[in-house]
Amino acid sequence: MRIKKTIKRIGKCFIDLKQEEGRIIGESVLIVDNGYSWLGHLDSAIGKIVDYFPKADISVLTFAQRKSILEEEFPTLKFILPSEGLRPKRYQIGLQMLKIRQRKYDLILLFSLDITPLVATLFFLKPEKVILYSQWSQWWVLRFRNVTEIFKVTYFKKKTGVSLRNLLKRIGLFFILLQRKDEEVLSHSILVVDNGYASFAQLGGVIQRIKEALPQAKISLLALEQRKGQMENFSVLEIIKPDNCIVKKYRIARHMLRLRNNRYDYIILLSLDIIPIFISILFMNSKVLLYNQWHQWWSLELRNIFGYLKEILIFFLNIPVLIYLFITTSFILLRTRCRLGLINIKSIIAKKK
Repeated sequence: MRIKKTIKRIGKCFIDLKQEEGRIIGESVLIVDNGYSWLGHLDSAIGKIVDYFPKADISVLTFAQRKSILEEEFPTLKFILPSEGLRPKRYQIGLQMLKIRQRKYDLILLFSLDITPLVATLFFLKPEKVILYSQWSQWWVLRFRNVTEIFKVTYFKKKTGVSLRNLLKRIGLFFILLQRKDEEVLSHSILVVDNGYASFAQLGGVIQRIKEALPQAKISLLALEQRKGQMENFSVLEIIKPDNCIVKKYRIARHMLRLRNNRYDYIILLSLDIIPIFISILFMNSKVLLYNQWHQWWSLELRNIFGYLKEILIFFLNIPVLIYLFITTSFILLRTRCRLGLINIKSIIAKKK
């Protein structure tokens, strides 16, 4: 028991646990209108986003003249307009994206491979997922290539004239990988990890919340065999039974390692067991969330160096406060002791008289 508590304390030093008030997974989407896409094409894409993310906070970055038209079709969406003072005008959308770079978006939807919005998206906004909706109504996912994908070709761009703009696009496509996924790119793959300690109400609650926020999501439940009978009503759920293990209490964690190549978008834990947490963060490359018994959402991630520097800074800032409190407390105790000593002396003198 002591070893388990010690491991948990060590784990807290490396993992950041942050409560997300009212958080619903996949909650923030930015749609970037390039200004020259056909409005029917734009309506189609926005409609799909609304269908796949009904509970999301969706913002549309567009121009004033197009905003009035889109507002009639989608009155519940938020609209962001580029500042009039941004110059040159043709780069207003990309420059406005730099101005809102402090906001956190889970998904950004682009309609072209224009260099300025693309650079702003990948280098400054850094969302969880970037999607391109092409003029041929195709859905593509964009991400940086890794070393093994440098010479992999998945997107054939039509030949264009020689210009600096086209040259920059070709250079950019060398480092960026585009993969056609069609509408499945909007669907999330989610793994819920149940170690057997969660109540059925907690487990049912998290699945219900996922379905409300992401109705098209593919949900898998990694759980022990006894859960199978309880989850019969959740027909869309895939239940994964962990393989046998010599130490039964580590069956779930061991099987998670086997699932690490499935590329889940989210891994949702129902308790703070340290081993599943470390496996999720270190090996599965997914967004890790905790849904606790009080139906609260928490995000878990490895602390970066700035987190450690912050803790060290807070510690050093607290040293003067601790010294002040120590001196003040010592003075109060000394004064109290002196007063008690004087009272005792006076009582002894009174007795002698």
